[in-house]
Amino acid sequence: MHKDRKLRIAIDCRIEDARQGIGTAVIALAKALSESRNVGQEYTFILREGMHDWLSPYVYGPCRSVRVPLSSLQKAKKNFRWITPLRYLWQKAGGGIGQVPLSDGYVEAQGFDLVHFPTQLAYIAGIPSIYQPWDLQHLHYPEYFSKRDFDLRELRYRSFCDQATYVCVQSDWTRGDVVKQYGIPLDKVVVIPWGSVFGAYEAPSAEASLAATEKHRLPSQFFFYPAVTWPHKNHEIILRALHILKNSHGSRTDVYFTGSATARRSTLEQLARELGISDQVHFLGFLSPGELQAVFSSATAMVFPSKFEGFGLPILEAFHARVPVICSNATTLPEVGGDAVLYFDPDDPAELALLMKRILITPELRADLIGKGSLVLQQHGMDKTVAAFQALYERIAAISHKEPRSHQ
Repeated sequence: MHKDRKLRIAIDCRIEDARQGIGTAVIALAKALSESRNVGQEYTFILREGMHDWLSPYVYGPCRSVRVPLSSLQKAKKNFRWITPLRYLWQKAGGGIGQVPLSDGYVEAQGFDLVHFPTQLAYIAGIPSIYQPWDLQHLHYPEYFSKRDFDLRELRYRSFCDQATYVCVQSDWTRGDVVKQYGIPLDKVVVIPWGSVFGAYEAPSAEASLAATEKHRLPSQFFFYPAVTWPHKNHEIILRALHILKNSHGSRTDVYFTGSATARRSTLEQLARELGISDQVHFLGFLSPGELQAVFSSATAMVFPSKFEGFGLPILEAFHARVPVICSNATTLPEVGGDAVLYFDPDDPAELALLMKRILITPELRADLIGKGSLVLQQHGMDKTVAAFQALYERIAAISHKEPRSHQ
């Protein structure tokens, strides 16, 4: 690469649903890169055709976005000239062309220096790559996955980690897990923590916040949990804790859930009816960034009972919204929350109920947690995230132009 030419990075995020946590992570990355002053790099976000608008407000400056159809097996075969014979043989050994996606040739034909996969979605490419698996939940909770989904995740995650120049994770805990589970060399796995997406959003006005409060009939005190209703998100323990609060502690409070719903939501609603707390449980669905911030900042506390996380972005969002956090002690979450969080066993609703009661009746505790959360948040700015990625991009470019990429 000529020293005067800008480093060209493809960031491929052709995800199907941008309303989930991974979508907000990409928004935070795009906003921070758009505001970057690194004049030696430029970034192209590759989006799924028909899903352009979700990212476009956050892409400007050194960034641009393009819409490309999702690769098909047939298209990959037509563009097979971009895939080396070595990779072809390696992929066949790993489970066949139909199981691990091949590049459609776009990133190679456009002359990008490397491709960054910031989501679990990736493909076998003919240029250097960064892969972010985020977590290996399927190996720890296989019961939450069908056999087909488990097998596909295992095959693809291993394949994408194997081909990557670097594997990127967001916490030391996840780094250790990836190294242990996949036998990847420690120096190939890089830890780059993320920041809060709230820094990318425009803060809602006082009028907009009041409108959201009235629209959703938010009470003066309530707990909040923003998460898709997947099994590992563990919504059930909050419902059981509400029941214990009501029947054992004489304390009645509400919980508001946001995020896309799955088929599991009906199971949660049935459990709430059985526990006699249906009137305390509210599902708001997917909210716009402005509404989400308004509900977040109005909450008495966020409860985050997840059984498995590769990082835990909602913790940082709560710190940004100046909201106390009660959080599971599972996996990477204590690493993210530090001393600014009240932790509990994600299988112990009685312990959670006691912490919820403490938060409700102790304003001094809430203030102390908010102050500590602000300090932790200072360590997780997206400016730090972007600087680390830019350094990694440069490192990969230096490696790829000095050494033969026979493994690529």
